[in-house]
Amino acid sequence: MDVLDQLADVAVPPVPAQRSFTAGVRRKLNPRLLAVHVIEFALGATGWAVVHMVAALLGALHYTVTGTWPRGRGSEETRGDAR
Repeated sequence: MDVLDQLADVAVPPVPAQRSFTAGVRRKLNPRLLAVHVIEFALGATGWAVVHMVAALLGALHYTVTGTWPRGRGSEETRGDAR
């Protein structure tokens, strides 16, 4: 027997009522979406912010100790302190 013939004989459950279906999706999906957003923020944005904050603090410490700003990625002409 062909697969399509077998599928033609399978009973399909009725479509759930629109209101209960939507409520069920919201009840199951919303907490998962919230958890994913919190995890992405905690691992992504917070880590990025900490890395850049530490770089700024180390630059300030370097300036405090030596009296000159550390050499950055930009060229001297664009930084404003070219000599």
